[in-house]
Amino acid sequence: MEKIYVFSGLGADRRIFDRLDLRGFEIVHVEWLKPRPAEAMESYVFRLAEHYQIPKQGALVLGVSFGGMCIAELSKYYDFKKTVLISSAKTRDELPKVLGVSKIFPLHKLLPEGKPGKLTAKMLYWLFGADTKEEQQLLSAILEDTDPDFQKWAVDKIARWENTHVPVNCLHIHGDKDHLIPIQYVDYTIRIRGGGHLMVWDKGAELSFPIRNFLL
Repeated sequence: MEKIYVFSGLGADRRIFDRLDLRGFEIVHVEWLKPRPAEAMESYVFRLAEHYQIPKQGALVLGVSFGGMCIAELSKYYDFKKTVLISSAKTRDELPKVLGVSKIFPLHKLLPEGKPGKLTAKMLYWLFGADTKEEQQLLSAILEDTDPDFQKWAVDKIARWENTHVPVNCLHIHGDKDHLIPIQYVDYTIRIRGGGHLMVWDKGAELSFPIRNFLL
């Protein structure tokens, strides 16, 4: 059974993949490591790849949001067989320009250490597209479990990201209601109508067919 290495996003973990059907593949969930003080993103993703023994040639990879950015960074040095990006950006040019990345991603202020307050929670729900009670409960639970040091480190790396390399053999799926990475900036392969930043979870069934069709 072929392995697929799956990277979650900032403020997310393996729970967001619960509705994605990847039957026929051995899923390796790439969990975030503790970043070292002032660690560069390139150093971090190399360390992550080594920790999970991702082959330098021929691997299948899938990433959501920040996880997709990590894959794009690795793809400069790793020859992936196929890459799937969901609600993510391949290069710095696919991140919002008008307001600036640091304003679009004020997550160092928004992402709470512990349970968010009501006002913060409402903003987070809007940014991540968590519209239903079930989605909001999932997002809140994940955020409460996320390492605050990793959050702060990752936000800084997003704001400073300078990648211009586009991964090859890449399927990029993006929602037209994504508030974190608006679709107008993205050179996507498939557009998902009504898809927000968390669509890998709430639209997992819709995403599964094109992903499996691409990977097989």
